[in-house]
Amino acid sequence: MLAAIHLRRRRPDAQITLLDASGRPGTGAAYGTTDPTHLLNVPAQRMSAWPDDPGHFCRWLDERAVTAVDCFAPRLAYGRYLQEQLAGADVRLETAEVVELVPGAPARLALNDGRSLSADAVVLACGRPEGGMPDSLERAFAPVLAESTDGKVVVDPWAPGALAALGARRPAKVLVIGSGLTGIDVALHLIARGATVTLLSRHGALPRRFRNTGAPTELPSLDALPAEVSLDELRTALAADLDRARRNGSDWRQVIDALRPRTARLWRSLGWEDQRRFLREDLRQWEILRHRMPPSIADAINAAIDCGRLVVDAGEVADVSLRGNGVELVVTARDRSVRRFGDAVVVATGAAWDRRSLRRSALWANLLAADVASPHPCGIGVRLDAAGHLIDGAGCTVPDIVCIGSIRQGELWETTAIPEICAQAVAVAELLADDTRERPMRAPRLIATAPESTGAQASYAEGVRRLLAVQDGASVAFAAAVAEDPHHARAHVALAMIATERPDRAGGPDAVGGHLAAARAALAHGSDEDRSHVEAIATWCEKGNATGTDALIDHLDRVPDDPLALLVLAPSIAFAGAGDALPDAWQYVERFTGVHGEAPWYLGLRAYGRTEQGLWYDAADLADAALELDPGNGNAAHALSHVHYETDAHGAGLKWLTEWISSGGSTQRYPAHFQWHAALHELAMGDAPAAARRYAAFLAPPKSKDVRCLVDAGSLAWRARLHPDWVTPPDPMAVIAEVGSLAYAPQTPFIAFHALLVLAAANDPAAIRAIKVPGATDAQSATLRLIGEGLIALTDGEPRAALDFLLESLPGLPSIGGSRVQQEVVLETALAAMLQLGAPGQAARLLSRHRAAPAPQVTRGAVN
Repeated sequence: MLAAIHLRRRRPDAQITLLDASGRPGTGAAYGTTDPTHLLNVPAQRMSAWPDDPGHFCRWLDERAVTAVDCFAPRLAYGRYLQEQLAGADVRLETAEVVELVPGAPARLALNDGRSLSADAVVLACGRPEGGMPDSLERAFAPVLAESTDGKVVVDPWAPGALAALGARRPAKVLVIGSGLTGIDVALHLIARGATVTLLSRHGALPRRFRNTGAPTELPSLDALPAEVSLDELRTALAADLDRARRNGSDWRQVIDALRPRTARLWRSLGWEDQRRFLREDLRQWEILRHRMPPSIADAINAAIDCGRLVVDAGEVADVSLRGNGVELVVTARDRSVRRFGDAVVVATGAAWDRRSLRRSALWANLLAADVASPHPCGIGVRLDAAGHLIDGAGCTVPDIVCIGSIRQGELWETTAIPEICAQAVAVAELLADDTRERPMRAPRLIATAPESTGAQASYAEGVRRLLAVQDGASVAFAAAVAEDPHHARAHVALAMIATERPDRAGGPDAVGGHLAAARAALAHGSDEDRSHVEAIATWCEKGNATGTDALIDHLDRVPDDPLALLVLAPSIAFAGAGDALPDAWQYVERFTGVHGEAPWYLGLRAYGRTEQGLWYDAADLADAALELDPGNGNAAHALSHVHYETDAHGAGLKWLTEWISSGGSTQRYPAHFQWHAALHELAMGDAPAAARRYAAFLAPPKSKDVRCLVDAGSLAWRARLHPDWVTPPDPMAVIAEVGSLAYAPQTPFIAFHALLVLAAANDPAAIRAIKVPGATDAQSATLRLIGEGLIALTDGEPRAALDFLLESLPGLPSIGGSRVQQEVVLETALAAMLQLGAPGQAARLLSRHRAAPAPQVTRGAVN
């Protein structure tokens, strides 16, 4: 709306159309409230719609006798102010939603009512996304939202009428999730209507109080930073400027306020990974300090706390259920799990344009699918150039489509408040009004629909789809492709690939050579890309990971859009997951974002990569995105399994995994592995009998086979011996009989590690000491030897020696491959040795050092 009124000032002759689905342009979620106690978070003197007339809004307030409490005006008054500015701009208004936008000369816009428009230029000023909540909350609330909540659950308090409807129910006790400014507004609204409110957030901290502390201070350390810095360097410089301000008698608020005009430059100076780190590690503290409460609001909050009408608590919602006339939350913190009951629950966490929000929007989903837009790598917003133009999937600027507002957060970070949006609106208006600028136009384009494949190619495509999603049935589809076209080289080599990894699924080890010979013979009918693909995967099949990795990388350098080659190369649940990982494998996988974009298999693969890097929230976001597009995506589900386990969300993780296994995971290629994850949750919750039942039902040989039997059933055969409540541990000899030579002659350090576990469960020290891995490095061999000796010592009743060996092995664990969850069995064994030695305190310290996630350091309670 601001862009429209500023463009009208600069181009009186332009035809300007404002499309707004709400029918209330100018108000939006922020200014559409009807509660006069909801105040702006910025003083009125900084809220003018006209940057060249900063007193405009204050005069408007005076003329209408509207009181600004402590210089903070009611938000509903600001909504009326904006509507009056729009009314004088001679803009055509359309109550409709844009669902598709095709760039060109002119651009074409499709509306949700079936009409279409054309335009020479388009400004996307989409405001905040509708609804939405963080991934973990969405998972916790999903079962409840699938049924009628009768108004007990409000997922978007700013949806029209949402708070009014809740207030009309007169709830006595309300749980509000989110303790930022949105949560504060909701809490005070409900307290004024008689409710007692619990504000719940992960950190349990409230925004700080606004104080008029004087002019912003100088920031010499931040100003001296170069154009590219690390997050650690930025933190150090900010700490230095804060310390300097304190020594000079300045308030920390003056430093934060001085950051505002510098924020975009500092944000862009960070690399994408450091931007993601900021969002994970610093966002909450930043929001507490940056987005402060007006003094009257802070006073009201403190008064409500003092009289018991408001409670502020810290914790994460793990489960939600309807109970009688209300809602019950299971809330976990680092040291406890508690239940909270309320007559109603309001989700007030705010919303950002993350990947899920983009996909929920018809317009943005279509722009992403058509490659007209591309998600910002930091995880919020989309990629844009300095002027706000979209950057497409190929990295090119899209002329005449420009964005303002919160969608620019990935590029600018500080882009949600009126002063910044106003400046953007002026810049966009000047850009569009300048008729002398060059305006390169792309030809109009439609989203292309690929022709339907038939016969052998359709069967091959189905096999690829199943492999990428880690679903069963790929070998059947590839076999059908070969039957329909004996010269289908890629189908032959795919069968060889499956036979290499899983001999039981594709005719046994002898089938590898036969399929490779058939693939090479069929290359006479193939293209250069076919030859490169076949030879790269054939090398991996014949010569293993070390040489095969080089061949696959060479191939991907030539043919980057080959998903199977990348899948084989990545150390996920499939293929390389049973071998040695490519060094920096996940950084290598990230190089293909511009090639595979939002493809669900690629999102799932990246999600699993994030778990290997310990980036749990990133992993959950990517996994949810993949599962939303493909509920059966195995890598995404595998990533979420790791996220739940590593963040100690065992109850929620077990519930989610059990439901997924019976629905989206029903066609999984590795069903036993997901049952293994579920059993680990049960063990972590102290329910060894449940884990034992699960093992007998889903993991005991021959229910699990080949390398998965060794990795999953074999490791549980040892873990069971560490849990006294597992009355009858699994028979390790049944596992050894199933896996054969894998137990005695493993070909990789990863397989050797699991062979050690099952041989220890079988109490076979001679076999443990006889294990040698061809091609293993000295460091890998030394780590395996230490683990083996530790296992032998513990089974021989020598816990002190076992502990020494196992602790010495810990630094070398990453070199043997596998996930942190798989490697954790070494830590569990060391803990068992400590407990046998009567050292529970030492065991607790070891567990804390290796498992505890860092907690944000913030202050709870009353507002300063």
